[in-house]
Amino acid sequence: MKDVIVIGAGMAGLTCAQQLKQAGIDVTIVEKSAGVGGRMATRRLQGTWVDHGAQLLSVKSDGFGRFIRKLQEKGIVHEWTRNVYQLSASGLLPPEADARHPRYCCSLGMTAIAKYLANEIPIINNTRIIGVSHNDTKWQLVNDRQEVLETSAIISTIPAPQFLPLFEEVLTLAPSFLQAVQSVKFAPSVTIMAGYNTSHSVPLEWQAIKCVNDPILDWISYDSSKHPDKATQPVFVYQSSAEFAKQSMEEPDLEIAGKPLLNQVGRLLAKWLSSPEWWQVHRWRYALAEESLGVSCLSTAIPLALVCAGDWCAGKNIEAAYHSGVAAAESAIELLKA
Repeated sequence: MKDVIVIGAGMAGLTCAQQLKQAGIDVTIVEKSAGVGGRMATRRLQGTWVDHGAQLLSVKSDGFGRFIRKLQEKGIVHEWTRNVYQLSASGLLPPEADARHPRYCCSLGMTAIAKYLANEIPIINNTRIIGVSHNDTKWQLVNDRQEVLETSAIISTIPAPQFLPLFEEVLTLAPSFLQAVQSVKFAPSVTIMAGYNTSHSVPLEWQAIKCVNDPILDWISYDSSKHPDKATQPVFVYQSSAEFAKQSMEEPDLEIAGKPLLNQVGRLLAKWLSSPEWWQVHRWRYALAEESLGVSCLSTAIPLALVCAGDWCAGKNIEAAYHSGVAAAESAIELLKA
């Protein structure tokens, strides 16, 4: 039996597991995907890396700043840009002076951070938890191979809508905890990764663009600029607005779901952007919490030690997920002592 099982190998889950391992606690991560990183997601396409989830890292806290400096020293992250332009009906505008601060990226894609954190952590990949029960002293998790995993404490870092079907029945005696999780709503997103002919020149202002009040587009970035020494052609990433994604989430044809983003960026910036040489679509059903809970993590000892963590607790970005993972480890240690 494990001391702690962490569900989910994104930033929160990996950070939490590292903290627990350093505290001498026997911890294992269960992850439904083949890899690690969650929304710190990177695909290898056409000989290059393309980030199709979280796009960058920014730093507001000292603790996360120390973590980023460590990653810089190891060559995992580097400063990408200090300018995120604003695109609206008024055109492309530079950021205000107080919005110019370092944004970081990874030369080998955002999953490089997850791979670093996953080092020496036991991870069971390609495993989905489908059932949860307990007795007086331990949790029992059933996976999709009908195997039973037993643990003293669970830390769940999966999105709230995925957590609820598994845990609602066993949390009837913890109504406030359950109500907090039930209150979290997620917005979806459609992401396009697109490669273009090398004859096209890309203005520096297109490196990172936040779209303001656009019904279709939310984000445009020149992904190749994150690793110019390895890029063989211009590659862009486009991310949709939540409103657009909600309308197209059930569309079975990914090309139909994604084509409006290409058409829109062609109208807003340059016509050639609507006609890439190749493109792929990825849909995120749970891209971002519409409103986070404003707490570092959620914990309960009823019926047994259980902690929820993730960016939907503490905020809406990778830094928030990092802090939530640290807080979840601290909470789990306290619950195990009780």
